[in-house]
Amino acid sequence: MLKKRAKYNVPPLIDGPLATVIAAEVGKLHKPTVAYLGPERSFTWEAAVALFPHGVYKPAKTITDVFKAVEAGDALYGVVPFINSLEGPVGETVDALATHDLKIVAMGELRIVLCLAKKGVPRVVYTHPHAAAQARRALQALGAEVVYTASTSEAVREFEKCDNCAVLASPKALEGVEKTCGVEDAESYTRFAVVSREGGVGERALLIFAVPNVPGALHKALGPLARRGINMTLIYSRPTKLSPWDYYFLAEVQSGEGLEEALEEMGHYTTMLKVAGRYNIVTIQPTQP
Repeated sequence: MLKKRAKYNVPPLIDGPLATVIAAEVGKLHKPTVAYLGPERSFTWEAAVALFPHGVYKPAKTITDVFKAVEAGDALYGVVPFINSLEGPVGETVDALATHDLKIVAMGELRIVLCLAKKGVPRVVYTHPHAAAQARRALQALGAEVVYTASTSEAVREFEKCDNCAVLASPKALEGVEKTCGVEDAESYTRFAVVSREGGVGERALLIFAVPNVPGALHKALGPLARRGINMTLIYSRPTKLSPWDYYFLAEVQSGEGLEEALEEMGHYTTMLKVAGRYNIVTIQPTQP
């Protein structure tokens, strides 16, 4: 028997100080409006509540809708999934950062714990594609048809209405339901980006750039970083969707001395260069199953 959901008023704990920009804004604003990829009790909602414990939360159906809400001034901040340690960057977030004029001002890292609940002999299992990719072994062992939903919270709603089915979701989304947790294939972490119309500060910077389609172009573009000893912690290519086989690159680098000079020099070797944010990464303690 499913229990009626109760309001979740106590956010997960954050290990370490919030990014400077968020700490300052939360101090000035009693209840900042925060758009997030919903609905309530999704992993992104959990991150939003942790990062903005006194926020007014505004769910959105898609990541692009979160960006639009912040751009339109309907929300001061947006919280979206950025990258998972097992599955890599979230494509829609990367595309939105490349095409919208918002900046990442902080990043929250959350350990992802997945739970499996069943009713009868499951013929179908509801879940989000990213959750499914992180728990392939558990789904294969279940042997049921996988039906994808927009979020793990939506998957639970489908589970509530069906017989002989299963759901793969977060502990919070399955609160009050008999479940088995920790079914992910390996330790999994997701970083959630906080985006805003205003820029931030921090130890890392995210660059989005494109280079000419000629030999050695990427090497030349990254050379200014290497020559100044600037560490690159992530690089990822993504189709631009402007023409077939046309890509741009996403690179996370350590911010600090020499970066501005490196960016100026990179401009000579790139066809597009954008600083998509400056931020710190804070750790969000996960909800216990």
